[in-house]
Amino acid sequence: MGDITALSYAVAFAAGVISIGSPCVLALVPGYLSFISGVSFDQLGTRTRDVLVPTVAFVVGFSLVFTAFGASAGLIGRSLTQDKEALQLVAGSLLVAMGMAMIALPSLGLLQAERRLSLARRPSTLAGATLCGGAFAIGWTPCIGPILGSILTIATPTESPALGASLLFTYSLGLGVPFLLAGLFLTRTLGALRRVRDHWTAVNGAAAGLVVIAGLLIATGQLEVITRQLAGVGFQGI
Repeated sequence: MGDITALSYAVAFAAGVISIGSPCVLALVPGYLSFISGVSFDQLGTRTRDVLVPTVAFVVGFSLVFTAFGASAGLIGRSLTQDKEALQLVAGSLLVAMGMAMIALPSLGLLQAERRLSLARRPSTLAGATLCGGAFAIGWTPCIGPILGSILTIATPTESPALGASLLFTYSLGLGVPFLLAGLFLTRTLGALRRVRDHWTAVNGAAAGLVVIAGLLIATGQLEVITRQLAGVGFQGI
C-alpha cells in the first residue's frame, strides 16, 4: 500500500502541459484538430462547435489509454510489494535516468522532429475520434517518452492500480485541457503554448531537475518520509 501527495498530482498535470508544449507535439495540434473535425485550417477559429465535440472524444481516447498505463504501473508495483526497498531503488534510478534523458535527448536533436498524421482517412464518427485519441497516446509515446515515463515511474511505487490510474488521468488532463482550449480558442491557446515552446530549454531543464530530485528521494526512501509529514494534504493508497 503506497502513499501519494497532492504535489504528485500537480506535477503530473504540469507534465501533461509540458508534453503538449514540446516541439514535436505542439506543431501538430492544428493538424490533429483539423483531421478529427474535418474543419479546414482557416476555419478552425470560427467553427468552434464542429471542432470541440470531436476534440472531446479525441481527449477521452488518449486519456483512457494513459489511465490504463497508470493502472498497470500501480499493479506492477503491487506485485513487487514484497521487495519494497528494491522497487524504490529501481524506480528512483529510472527517474534519475529519465531526468537526464529529458536533457540529453533534445540536445542531440532527438524527440524534437515534427511528425505527420499517418492515418489515411479522418474519423467520421465520435467513436472514430476516440480511437484516434488512443492511437495518439500509443504513437506519440516516443516523443513524450521521458516525461510520460517519469510519471509512470512515480505511479509504480504506489502499489495501487487506483492511484496509478488517477495519477496518469491527471497527466491526461494536463494534455487534454490545452487540446480542448485549442478547439475553443485556437490562436490564443497556441500562442500560450508557443511561449512554453520558445522557453523549452529552460522549462524542460527545470522539469528534468525535479524528476531527478524525485528519483533521488524515492531511491533513498526519503519521499515516503516526506509523504508522511504531508499526510494532511496527501491521499492514502488503497
